[in-house]
This record gives sequence, C-alpha cells and structure tokens, in this order.
Amino acid sequence: MRRAFTLSELLIALTVVGVIAVLTVPSVIKNAHIRGYVSTLQTTYRQISEALNDAMLSQKIYTVEDFDFPLKDEDETQSHAFMRLYLDIQKDCGRSSAGCFAQVYKDIDSGRSRSDMLNYGDFVVLRNGVALGINDDFSKYIFIDVNNVDPPNVLGRDFFLLNVTDKGELSTKDVYKMDTLQEMASDCSTFDGYFFTCFDYLQQNNWKMDY
Repeated sequence: MRRAFTLSELLIALTVVGVIAVLTVPSVIKNAHIRGYVSTLQTTYRQISEALNDAMLSQKIYTVEDFDFPLKDEDETQSHAFMRLYLDIQKDCGRSSAGCFAQVYKDIDSGRSRSDMLNYGDFVVLRNGVALGINDDFSKYIFIDVNNVDPPNVLGRDFFLLNVTDKGELSTKDVYKMDTLQEMASDCSTFDGYFFTCFDYLQQNNWKMDY
C-alpha cells in the first residue's frame, strides 16, 4: 500500500517549488515584456511605413522632401500634418515630448542616462499606446517608445531611433552602417555608441532581442 506524504516532505517539496519559482519567474516575466516590446515595434514599423507609402502615392511624389500636406495653421509642420492625416492619434503633445515620452532614458550596458534626444520635433501618442516623434518635416529622425512614458525607458529596449530615407523608408542603415550582427549588438548596448543600430539588429536577427 502506498503511503501518503508526511507534512515535512510536503513542506520540503513546497520549499523547492518556491525556490524554483523565485529563480525563474522574473526571467519569464522579463522575456514576456521583451517579446511585447518587439511585437509592438514591428506593428508600429509596418504602420508608419504603410502610412508613408500611402502619403507618397497619394501625392504622387518620390521623395519625402516634396510632401505638401494642407496645414491646419501657420504653426503646423509637414511632419505633424502627416501624423494627423495618416495615423490614429490618441494624444497630441505638440512641440514638447513631455507627456508622450519619458524625459530621461538609460542605455542597456551601463545604465547611464541621456536626456538630450527629444528637444525638437512633433510628438504624439498613437491609439495603440506607442509614443511617436518626428523631427521637423522629416529632417532627421523618428523616435519610437513602444509604451510611451512607462518604464523601463531604456535605449534599444522600449525606445528606438530611426530615420526616414528620401524615398520614405524607415531604417538606420543609411546613417551608420554596421557590417555584422555582433557589431550592431555592441553598438546598440554601448552608451557612447549609436544605439539606434538596435533597430537594424532586430530586423536582421529575425526580430529577436537577445542583446
């Protein structure tokens, strides 16, 4: 006849399960968050790319420099008009990133902080909760924070920097080209590097955030 577990055996088993949970649950949660960041970034990338393509086809132009949207007032920029007309905006922060983006972001490698990236442009939060910023009239960069002001607020984790090519394509390869995935990953996680290679790394690494 099979005997039942004693109380001490049950307590030992529960202790072992508890230790395993303490060791594994944080990692499981972190991985789930990372998958969520990447998935949202992919969706947003496609959404903005399609919007740029639609806008260029609608205006029959071949370069973003030729965008000529009807502006609602003399203070509106072409980049803001593009977002207003082609994207589903939930919150408009205007010319200030405050309220749409965190004001301080840390790098992955050392945890050092940067607060000098979002000083100019047009800033909104899309309906899906993603914060989006575009430099004046697509002059330089597009900023994306997949969960707007919420943490972790880390460069290359939930915050990404892209540029718009003349042809309306989103990329960073035309700015600083890295030859290997290892170089991209190293550059992405280094405070003094050009962390916007994180986006290119994800694209070329099957959208796996393993840096």
